[in-house]
Amino acid sequence: MKFFVLVILTLAIAANGNPFSRKCKCKAVSNTINYSFHSWDISSCKFCSCKNAAMINCEQVCGTMVENYARTGCGKVIKGSKIKYSWKASSCSSGTSSIEYTCS
Repeated sequence: MKFFVLVILTLAIAANGNPFSRKCKCKAVSNTINYSFHSWDISSCKFCSCKNAAMINCEQVCGTMVENYARTGCGKVIKGSKIKYSWKASSCSSGTSSIEYTCS
């Protein structure tokens, strides 16, 4: 019986990501081919739901980080390059923005 429960739990984790540890990840990506220029691990939480503030605010925080990254020149990216933000809040939400920022 314990083995069966362990197998079911393992399959659930493999299918849905680790429900015990959620993470908010952010990337600054090219506006055309989604090539990643820079990435950040923004937050994480153990045993939290998708209603946790770290997961709810993932997209908003990512957008702010990428906007600031663009304002400061995007590192070694060519000036004038256009970038977007891409976020992933574990299995709660993910996507790529339609907003473009220009590297100064």
